[in-house]
Amino acid sequence: MIRLRNTMITILLGLVSAPVAAGCGTNAGAVNQKAEVHLESIEKYAEKYGVSADMVKAVIAVESCYNSTAVSPKGAQGLMQLIPATAERFGVSDAFDTRENIHGGTRYLSWLMKRYNGDLYKAIAAYNAGEGAVDKYQGIPPYHETQHYVRKVLAVYNGLSGQAIALPVVNTTAKKQGSLKVKQVLPRGKPGRAGWQVNKAKAPHLFKH
Repeated sequence: MIRLRNTMITILLGLVSAPVAAGCGTNAGAVNQKAEVHLESIEKYAEKYGVSADMVKAVIAVESCYNSTAVSPKGAQGLMQLIPATAERFGVSDAFDTRENIHGGTRYLSWLMKRYNGDLYKAIAAYNAGEGAVDKYQGIPPYHETQHYVRKVLAVYNGLSGQAIALPVVNTTAKKQGSLKVKQVLPRGKPGRAGWQVNKAKAPHLFKH
């Protein structure tokens, strides 16, 4: 009886908790369908910050599957899963406001792409693991989550854009051998989640006051 009661409490707590972020599949048609309601904001800010709209769509698909109320276990919020520090860094006051979230996330992506001289692999990896990790390993960090994240974002992007950007190979021994490095330098992208204090000191004009 006690076990049953505890199980019911757990279920009820799960029902009232915030939805957890979860990525979509890689089907371009499905992603475009989910992106439709946000297309105006995606295209507006993609053009403003020089990022491919298809890349923004791909990041949203993998980050939250277009769930504007998603919250990750680490506290990342909304469509593009902005952590509070990143949201503040790029002028987002409400990460659950879809327009603000897309604005801040796209601006961040653009910043990352410039920081890594157009290297999509590094920019996408930094969006997931932070600039500090990418700088430390001089490439995609040897983290299972980040390696798969980069592959999935690029797979979705390829499907949406019709491009054929090579997907990095997941290195199961990466922790011993170092980062996953891909020499190819590709199209444009966005900024990272870690090391924001250092970047704030270097470029205070990018931060909300």
